[in-house]
Amino acid sequence: MRFLKLTIAALLVCLMLPTLAIGEDLGVTALAPIAMIAETDAQTLELYCGPTQGFHREAAQTLDTGKDYVVFGQYDCWAMAAQGTPDAFGPVGWVEAGSLENLPYDPQLAFEDALVVTVEEEAILTNDFENTIVRAVPGTTVTLLAQLGDWGYVQAEFDDMLPIRAFIPMSAIL
Repeated sequence: MRFLKLTIAALLVCLMLPTLAIGEDLGVTALAPIAMIAETDAQTLELYCGPTQGFHREAAQTLDTGKDYVVFGQYDCWAMAAQGTPDAFGPVGWVEAGSLENLPYDPQLAFEDALVVTVEEEAILTNDFENTIVRAVPGTTVTLLAQLGDWGYVQAEFDDMLPIRAFIPMSAIL
């Protein structure tokens, strides 16, 4: 009986190891906010949910460069940015990189390590970690571009909506 219990315990540990490894490192880009100081020539820039005007734009969300903001990096001529500090920011979106002063060249966000994943449980897609842009139902396919803590940064397309890049809880896709 003791041998059977040990065998079952060992089997459970072996089954859990791949799940633990996936949760720790998926091999996708890790996003990290970089603090930017308020600019003297302040502008109000439109935030898009992706690095072109061909992506969804949520309401009238903007970035005020006259206030502190963060950047996560850039892709082509677009920068991923959010109002706030590295400890408290949002909403996250994309602005034309040429509009920002002192933008660091790195990191470049090509998301070459992206993974196609399936949503396992209903979850919100959000750009401010609170408000829902759209709901993803189980079975929805999204492309996991990066990770920010417990949130995955994904790209998806939904009916009657331009493509979107937003955050989804990692627990909904693992």
